[in-house]
Amino acid sequence: MTFEIFRTRASSTPAIAELFAREPDRMDRMIVRVGPLRADFSKQRVSEGDLSALLALAEAEDLEGWRTKLFAGDPINESEGRAVLHTALRGVGGTTVAEDVSAMRDRIAAFATKTRRSGRFDDIVHIGIGGSDLGPRLVADAFAATLEAKPRLHFVNNVDAASVNDALNGLDPARTLVIVVSKSFGTQETRMNADAVRDWLGAAQCETADHVLAVTANSDRAVAFGIDPDNVFEFWDWVGGRYSVWSAVGLSLAIAYGPGAFGRMLDGAAAMDEHFRDAPLARNMPVLMGLVGVWNRNGLGYGSLAVIPYSRRLRKLAPFLQQLEMESNGKGAGRDGADAGPTCPVIWGDEGTNGQHAFFQWLHQGVPGAPVDFVAVLEDQEGRPAHHLALLANCFAQSEALMRGKSEAEVRAEHADGAGAARAGADRAGADLDRIAPQKTFPGNRPSTTLTLDALTPDALGALIALYEHKVFVQGVMWGLNSFDQWGVELGKVLATAILGEMEGAPGPDDAAGHDPSTRALIKLVR
Repeated sequence: MTFEIFRTRASSTPAIAELFAREPDRMDRMIVRVGPLRADFSKQRVSEGDLSALLALAEAEDLEGWRTKLFAGDPINESEGRAVLHTALRGVGGTTVAEDVSAMRDRIAAFATKTRRSGRFDDIVHIGIGGSDLGPRLVADAFAATLEAKPRLHFVNNVDAASVNDALNGLDPARTLVIVVSKSFGTQETRMNADAVRDWLGAAQCETADHVLAVTANSDRAVAFGIDPDNVFEFWDWVGGRYSVWSAVGLSLAIAYGPGAFGRMLDGAAAMDEHFRDAPLARNMPVLMGLVGVWNRNGLGYGSLAVIPYSRRLRKLAPFLQQLEMESNGKGAGRDGADAGPTCPVIWGDEGTNGQHAFFQWLHQGVPGAPVDFVAVLEDQEGRPAHHLALLANCFAQSEALMRGKSEAEVRAEHADGAGAARAGADRAGADLDRIAPQKTFPGNRPSTTLTLDALTPDALGALIALYEHKVFVQGVMWGLNSFDQWGVELGKVLATAILGEMEGAPGPDDAAGHDPSTRALIKLVR
């Protein structure tokens, strides 16, 4: 697909501030609310005409038809011949698996309730990596805004031994429940950590069958590991890892925070599913979010997107979205095998206001800068209202400053009335002002979206995550991608297995036909 028409249009799109003046109904058209979640796209540099062109392209790419296939359970993951049914985990679509999903939700709720009431465990250790870790960690942080984890929840997510050591530090093996989450039950990092925790339990004479659960699609491997078959929870192959927090992958969350909270999160996501499925494209939050992202990438030419949650409880949002978006749409070849052109931008970010003291200099004055998704929670849930108002003020001010900028004439006017000169130090003289004034200007006209949650509740969190999931789907359709495979992850895994064997002493690193000279030298360093 060519987006040349968008690049041509974008070159003549007025500044964002001018769009507010030209389009009196802009706020009505560019703000959408779904339950507790409000999305304000009005500070994006996209005109009414630009948006009409984007909607026309969505129609030409049959976005509505692909959306129908998604909810019908058609095998839209064509390269693997699989349906994409994460919405069915929330009870929307996927009628062919509805009975299995309902049974698993009941089993999770019953097990979580029984375990919480038993009082047997003080701590849960959740072992996983990638989608088996990022989603649960994001949710655990967010749930902590209003809920206390009982038992306490710890995550092991890295083959670096520091991860498992930190998680186990201070825990009593006899009072610890371990949940190993791996679709294949063969992922190297997860298996090594599971082996380490099993050894830790064994050293305390705690039986694996009494302390370890598995969430997997490979029950045979889990049982061979020593897990009781009754403690294996199914992870279906039609659930992609980065879309899996809604499944038994969230078992640790249901136990730690209660099945009610977990269920409310699913309900919030289901409400977003229904909105995405039923709302017209022009008033559809995920559709607008996806189309604005395509415009920023392929029209305005931005190569990255900063995600800045002004909520410490959402500090894992950017890492979660890095996998969700970049593993889904970080691809150069389309479904037809042809070159897809520029697709997913780099996703990055940190919590506000920390980012303001780190990379916001670049966002305001660097070249080319990046669009920003600001995420804010309106209700103070920490019991410190002054802190919360200051946090929100910073969030709203940054989005306004990125749009407005500051002209050189404004800088000179400040110095003329003394306000700037009093702060300027060495630039009091006119010659210095000529040199300094350009450095104090801000180009402005930098796009952003502001997402606000009424409160950080489980249902609001579910809606937020589902919003980004559907945004990924929309952009995948627009770019002609299969958003639900991840072949690019596999090559490094294969090479790592071979290199590990060689570092442990197997022949190979001196074979000139094998590794490149740099890799051979690195292997020798370890040997």
